Amino acid sequence: MTSNTRVLFLALLFVTLVAAYHVVAPFLAGLTWAIVLVAAFRPLHARLVRVLGGRQRVASAVLTLIVAAFVVAPILSAAVAAVQGGIAAIQWTVAQYHAGATELGLDDRWPWIADAIERVRALPGLATVDVKAMAISALEQIGRFIAAEGPALLGGALGTAFSFGIMLLAMPMLFANWDRWSRSLAEALPIPTADATRIIADLTQMTRSVFMSTGLTAATQAILGGLALFVLGVPYAVTLTAVMFFSALVPGGTALVWAPAAIWLAMNGHTWQAVVLAGWGAGVVSTIDNVLRPIFAGRGVSLPGGALFFGMFGGMLAFGLVGLFLGPIVLYMTRELFAVLRREQVAEASPDPVAGGR
Repeated sequence: MTSNTRVLFLALLFVTLVAAYHVVAPFLAGLTWAIVLVAAFRPLHARLVRVLGGRQRVASAVLTLIVAAFVVAPILSAAVAAVQGGIAAIQWTVAQYHAGATELGLDDRWPWIADAIERVRALPGLATVDVKAMAISALEQIGRFIAAEGPALLGGALGTAFSFGIMLLAMPMLFANWDRWSRSLAEALPIPTADATRIIADLTQMTRSVFMSTGLTAATQAILGGLALFVLGVPYAVTLTAVMFFSALVPGGTALVWAPAAIWLAMNGHTWQAVVLAGWGAGVVSTIDNVLRPIFAGRGVSLPGGALFFGMFGGMLAFGLVGLFLGPIVLYMTRELFAVLRREQVAEASPDPVAGGR
């Protein structure tokens, strides 16, 4: 192949890859979640295949329905409840403020708060600052953002349904053909097949560990926090529990739910309930993830703790919820590819002992 022909070939390949991406882009969300779920539940699939006498297709279809009914559907319901509840709470707060209840009960219960605000305003340059108006304005901005972007964050009703359908179609095929397709991918990657096979196996195990540790830890924190909300008489406990599940994906994020709930209890005269909720939230709900996450993850994570943290939450900021899994995968792949490149460079630079002895 001449240099001109090579350039034309590379240009054609680039155009083809760009076109191929646009073709598969509408299916990427559903396919990505299908891959994550299949990687997470492959051990269960293997057991189900043995129970059903080796019938791969039946086991794949049955497990797909089980995962859709007991994992995906509850998470989608919780997401919808969390967004709707957040919008309703912000709208209520703003409505109370504009209706004239500008203090929202704070000065009656805790007069020292008003004193503290006045002292801050007495500082040079802050005399004209309306702290409460700023807070309400910020809430209004957050409310408008959630109202506008909430459906988009969930993928939109139609987009979510479409991705859900793609996921349901892809999961049985992935369950049944995972090993064969993994071998084909390892052979197609432009690195030694042994390295590619090891990397794919590590990524599968890591995806399973991150899924289990993140999901089970968040569910446990949400249940513990939700039970406290229900027992202590906090309204909308179910909605707040759904919010707590998603806030638990961020370290310390559950405080975004139990702390305002404790403040609400104190504002309404339920002092001992507020103290109990604050103590339970700070001492158990917000800290138990440090114990549970390593237990649920086991030894399947091939990244150091710090890299895993940045991978999960940086990935979530970059790619949304699925970034919890894509982020660690990208960091792990980067590390392993650099290791392969360095090994190949060292091998090329080292003299051949056989040739050198001739």
